[in-house]
This record gives sequence, structure tokens and C-alpha cells, in this order.
Amino acid sequence: MPLEAVAIAIAGYILIMVIVIFILSVDWNKLAKYYSTNEPAPANLSRFQYGSVGMAYYKGSLNVGVTPQGLYLSIFILFNFGLPALLIPWSAIKKIEPANQLFMQRFRLYLTKPDVKIILRKEALEPARKYLVAQGIEWI
Repeated sequence: MPLEAVAIAIAGYILIMVIVIFILSVDWNKLAKYYSTNEPAPANLSRFQYGSVGMAYYKGSLNVGVTPQGLYLSIFILFNFGLPALLIPWSAIKKIEPANQLFMQRFRLYLTKPDVKIILRKEALEPARKYLVAQGIEWI
């Protein structure tokens, strides 16, 4: 294979990866407009969690924490591509419903704004139970 063809293939792969990363980060950026934070990660941060933010599924690269102010989300530093940490206030969560998958208990969170759904494992949300109940959100 000629060297030019290899260079074109590598450049094409890099371009495709940049486009995919951009598309998958759209929903995170929507949330960042409202909930971006510079607060340090909470002490109870659960690292390497699985979950979805909009269209993007973060397989073992999502960090989830619970504070009295809200739900803290960040992405493992090697995969965050400059996306900021989020602190979503409890008052911004309007509804939770099951989003179970096989033997995994997961919950889908609906926010007041923007229209981006978040799916997290039950274990990651368990510390948030008292804050969600205080907001009048039924824990399922």
C-alpha cells in the first residue's frame, strides 16, 4: 500500500473520530449551558460508572457524585475532551422512571431543562434518595 494511501486512511479515521466525538458531546454541552460547575468533585464520587447522557453512552468513564446541592457528573479525564463537570440541582430533576436492562437496575432522569435524558445505575443514584424524595420525586 502506498504511503499516501496510508496517510489518507489515518487522516480519514481521525476526521471520523472527531465528528463522532462532536456529535456525542452535543447533549453534554446542552447541559453544560445550565449546569456547568467548577466545584471540586464530592467525597462520595463513584468513578468508572456506566450511564447515558442523551445519545452518548459512557461505558465505565462516567463519574457520579451526590451533594446536598445536586447530582454531580463528570467524565474520566482521558475521555472528557474538554467537557466540563456538571452539577444538576435536585430541583431540575422533574421525573425518574425505570430503564432496566436485563439484570441491571437503571433509572432515566428527566430534567426541567434542557430536554436531555440521563440514565444511571441504581447503585450510583442510591445516595441521592433522600434529596429526590425531598423534591417530591418517587423513588421506584
